[in-house]
Amino acid sequence: MAATTNGNGNLVDEFEEAFQSCLSVLTKEEVLPTMEKDEIRVEVDHTILRFIDLARQMEAFFLQKRFLLSALKPELVVKEDTNELRQELVRKEELIKRHYEKIAVWQNLFADLQGWAKSPAQGPASSGLPNGNSGPQPPAPPTGAPPQPNMSSNMQQQLQQQQLQQQQIQQQQQQQLQQQIQQQQMQQQIQQQQMQQQGPPGISVASGSGGPGPMVSPQQAMFLQQSAGPRGAPGFPTQGPGGVLQGPLAFLEKTTSNIGMPEGRR
Repeated sequence: MAATTNGNGNLVDEFEEAFQSCLSVLTKEEVLPTMEKDEIRVEVDHTILRFIDLARQMEAFFLQKRFLLSALKPELVVKEDTNELRQELVRKEELIKRHYEKIAVWQNLFADLQGWAKSPAQGPASSGLPNGNSGPQPPAPPTGAPPQPNMSSNMQQQLQQQQLQQQQIQQQQQQQLQQQIQQQQMQQQIQQQQMQQQGPPGISVASGSGGPGPMVSPQQAMFLQQSAGPRGAPGFPTQGPGGVLQGPLAFLEKTTSNIGMPEGRR
């Protein structure tokens, strides 16, 4: 690509002159009052376009030189890439070291917090006790000083809040279980009441007051019916004015008398 140069033939100098001309349009004090806005705008656009054109020419020049260098001496390009990779590895290692230092600080704080949670009655002296995985611990603060730094006190408050939340959740679960048990008990009571109202299957003989009587066999029911009123035809109960049975009890009496007919004839 052909590059337009000045008399000296230095593209970098032309790029610098174009940049200074872009600034001089706005910094000249003697020209601005006499020039109109349109003229200033046209001159600014012209200088900016020249600056952009020179920037592209300089970029193309350096790319062309780099392409020639990679074709003639590729070992230089490889060396440059390896140097960049080494610098990147060094930067990553420094970042990892900083992370490890932060992790060690947080482990020490967490170990101090565990020591205070296990023995809260010991006071500030517990922070100086050594732990298994915490490494060297700071000395215990003197009397009158705060027992823990602000960070450890904040962590204690967070742990207490978490414990309170867990207790509230457990209480809510227990209340829900109690409500479910009460509902099941109520359902069982309702079912028992319904079964009691229906009554168990069986044969009962009514007493004189019309209430339910004791369970009797068909033979006993026939004997009671025959002895209750005047005797009539064998196997059929006589119905007088005072011994008339009505409703399901009369049907029950008929069935029991018919069942006992063969035994009565024998």
